[in-house]
Amino acid sequence: MPTIQKIRYSDCDPQGIVFNGNYARYWDDAMTDWFDDLEDNHGILLSGLGIDVVTARLEIDFKSTATLRDLLETEIEAEKLGNTSMTLHIETTKQSDASLVAVGKIVCVFVDRKLLRPVPVPESFRSIFDESV
Repeated sequence: MPTIQKIRYSDCDPQGIVFNGNYARYWDDAMTDWFDDLEDNHGILLSGLGIDVVTARLEIDFKSTATLRDLLETEIEAEKLGNTSMTLHIETTKQSDASLVAVGKIVCVFVDRKLLRPVPVPESFRSIFDESV
């Protein structure tokens, strides 16, 4: 399910387009929604295991501009699962014409919630991730 972002005045720079740094926030919101969908559908509660996920790498390739009042749709697809990390493919398009605005990846690391040290991906998460690839 895509995450929808309505572009507000505060999202735009003096050129009248979305400031590039805002895409990190949009994508973080989309990743939160993606995790929420997994939890709703499969009952994954990483926090109940004392595990959290942190962003280790963010890659964004800008393809076109978005402006005030545009509605953007961000979709996430599971791409790769490692021992302690996962890679997600992300695309953001304009809802009005489906034109590609930005594409990229997020690499997340699973960490112990208290120590913030990498931990192995929980098997319960691994099985669901493998289903979605």
